[in-house]
Amino acid sequence: MRSSALVVVGLVSMLALSGTVSFSQQAGRAGGAAPPVPNLPVGKTAFWTAAEIDARWKDNERLMRPNSRLFNGPTNISANVRIVMPNDPPLIHETTSDLWIVTAGTAVAETDGKVVKVDGKDAMQGSTKRNVKVGDLLYVPPGVPHRFTNLNGFRAWLMRADTLGLERTGPAPAPEAPAAGRGRGAAPAAAPAAGRGAPAPPVPDLSTDKTMFWTHEDIVARWKDDEANKRINSRLYNGPANISTNVRIVLPGDPPATHQGTADLWLVTEGTATAKTDGQIVNGTIQNGMERPVHPGDLLYVPPGVPHHFTDMKGFRAFLIRYDVEGWKQTRAPAAGAQ
Repeated sequence: MRSSALVVVGLVSMLALSGTVSFSQQAGRAGGAAPPVPNLPVGKTAFWTAAEIDARWKDNERLMRPNSRLFNGPTNISANVRIVMPNDPPLIHETTSDLWIVTAGTAVAETDGKVVKVDGKDAMQGSTKRNVKVGDLLYVPPGVPHRFTNLNGFRAWLMRADTLGLERTGPAPAPEAPAAGRGRGAAPAAAPAAGRGAPAPPVPDLSTDKTMFWTHEDIVARWKDDEANKRINSRLYNGPANISTNVRIVLPGDPPATHQGTADLWLVTEGTATAKTDGQIVNGTIQNGMERPVHPGDLLYVPPGVPHHFTDMKGFRAFLIRYDVEGWKQTRAPAAGAQ
């Protein structure tokens, strides 16, 4: 575990100096530098309250700054508190995918097609246009153009991670036991947990050349189905390096968990709970850890190997975004001038 942690620290340091620079520059282009961006912690959780996140959105809007990044991780993993500026040009990312989770307002998402020059400016041709609103999710693979127009108070989470150019730096970890790793990133390990009450919907692989889209109504229907069937999870997709987004509930009596190589990012959407994390698992309980009340809009990051558990659930629903933060490296150098 110690050697894995050293690998992560090294990768994060390299990415902080290289792969994340272009987006950080974009984030501060319109007004004032964004707050300092820490690297993902190793061996302990990180937590941001809804009030802290809302303050970042308000700061972005006041300063006309598109983005405030919460953290940098290996293989360009990051969580970003995002607005969109009027007349922002189309964007294309070389190796990195975007997952947009709309939190406020509305917009028109223009995606796919290709970027062309019209009167000397970038425009999109042959694109798909979708109205997006609070609770919708939009996934954009590397190489796919995207932009937002017709903005009306638009705010979103922008979750980013490389999905191209990834190469394993060591052997894959052994599969985890269902009790410890329920819903783990690998598709075979997810099945026992996801189907605890009834079979979950089929899980597609991430698209590589076109966007994927889920409406708020799609997502709410999945949460209701989880609750009706006492099924803890409905996974939206499987991706490389165990990347996934999961529509998640927690059932009373669910045991503490730890994961090998894979991190959990919990975005609370409804209800409340007590998050018990860190410390050690002893006789099925977490000892010497910490407890936090969690509410809608809070964000909790749990690194590999760190125990975590939720209790005192009252209507608790969350997005669970997962990815490996150990055992992978990015093999493609960014092209000159890449977004």
